Amino acid sequence: MIFELKEKKDKTLEEMYEKAMNELNDFFGIDWIRNIPTIVLWNKRKDYDNLRGKKTEPWERGWQNQRIIYMINRNVMEKESGHKYSREDYFAFLKHELCHSFFMILSNSCSRPLWLNEGVSVYLSNQNKIKKNFVTTFSCFLEYYYQVGEAIYRESGFAVQLLVEKFGKEKLLELIKSLGKVKSEKDFNKQFKEIYGHNPTYTFFNKLLNEQR
Repeated sequence: MIFELKEKKDKTLEEMYEKAMNELNDFFGIDWIRNIPTIVLWNKRKDYDNLRGKKTEPWERGWQNQRIIYMINRNVMEKESGHKYSREDYFAFLKHELCHSFFMILSNSCSRPLWLNEGVSVYLSNQNKIKKNFVTTFSCFLEYYYQVGEAIYRESGFAVQLLVEKFGKEKLLELIKSLGKVKSEKDFNKQFKEIYGHNPTYTFFNKLLNEQR
């Protein structure tokens, strides 16, 4: 498959990009100023399907691949996806995808568990508050260790938020940094317990949730 690309000048998106990068550099403690991520905008669902090599769902808007972020053009958001456009939501979407790149740097290119990867991006992009999908009981996100699905976004961000609010961001960063030596879900559970003192279970996360009420 062959694509033709050209540089696009977009002051609004450039401002969003700079703000998101500054905020993520601050959280992760990474002064990322060289070889920073490139944004590639797509305008038609069929082009995005070709980029992904599969038929994508209407809720899918973007994808991070190393230092390249493929994002839907905000001008076609409502035509080519199941999302309404707002500047707040689009900024959060951009920051979410950029966050994956920071995660990969800190984790030494380890993307799993995917619930943690996606949860960090949802939390740091403020999508917990924007989407208003507040969790009353955790029941599904831990199933998404190896695979991604729409349901992962409903709970994982709140799980990460609780970890940060209860234990601080340094433990979260320690966990992400340790992923490079994790070879299996069993290894991850052991590493999680070493850092947080508990296994990553629904019982543990629901206890944190109940303590916040």
